[in-house]
Amino acid sequence: MFEQSITFRSEGATLAGVATGPDGLSATDRRPGVLIMHGFGGHKNGPQQRWSSKQLAEWGYVCMRFDFRGCGESEGDKGVVRPDIQIADAINAVAYMQSRPDVDPDRILMIGTSYGASVAVCAAAREPRVSAVIAQGGWGVGENLFRFLHSTPEKWAKFTGMIEAGRAAKRAGQPWPRAHRYDIVPVPEHLRANIDGPSTFDFSVETAEAFLAFNPESEVAKVAPRPLMLIHAAEDFVVPAEGSMELFRKAGKNAELYLISGVDHFMFGENEHRVIHLVQDWLGRFFPLSATPAAAPLRR
Repeated sequence: MFEQSITFRSEGATLAGVATGPDGLSATDRRPGVLIMHGFGGHKNGPQQRWSSKQLAEWGYVCMRFDFRGCGESEGDKGVVRPDIQIADAINAVAYMQSRPDVDPDRILMIGTSYGASVAVCAAAREPRVSAVIAQGGWGVGENLFRFLHSTPEKWAKFTGMIEAGRAAKRAGQPWPRAHRYDIVPVPEHLRANIDGPSTFDFSVETAEAFLAFNPESEVAKVAPRPLMLIHAAEDFVVPAEGSMELFRKAGKNAELYLISGVDHFMFGENEHRVIHLVQDWLGRFFPLSATPAAAPLRR
């Protein structure tokens, strides 16, 4: 498997990525391309992104994982994470993948985890060059998610009060105040080891305002009839499984929903054999290496 550091441009900013793929490709061998997108405040080298890159490259795909603007090694205002920015980054990543001589420009798959899953859905809805989507652990309606995360009246008042204070500062000509990531998206203590040092922990409160209004449910139907795989932990304490259910209820033809027990929100980094086999089977049916479907047998 080869691995190379790359950069590409998105609305004036340089974004950092890592391309991976099978060794020994000939000059004329063009493989399906896979774009891999991290979650809220994450980065391209998180466990889920490394697993996706390595596993799909081993299966023969050419992959590219990258840092959204303001995250990891990419340019952009640090801690300013807004769906409109990341959706634009994802669409510009499609153009980069189409420019690679080892990628079939007509066959591009997006894989996103958590926030990246919801970004992938919206990017595909707006960008017809995307052939298929795998969305793991995403959400459909922003307010539903944040009412779950800030579940008591006191927590909800604190969260919305933070946003109102940020709006007031902005109206007064002041910068948006900052907030810790767990004040925006709380993560249970036992799962925080999945959020490592290179992740972003300090955010503009503008991020919370944008997330609250982010409703991929309103766009997901535009992905059809292209294949959409929605996969979620049945007991997810970061983004509840209802998030993928919201998307599935609004999705059209060729959408499939999978709820998996015994895994958590970070399932793509757990080397769970059921998840691996499920993804490989879905790829064999909906996004095989060959443009003429001929699913490879599962490796046992």
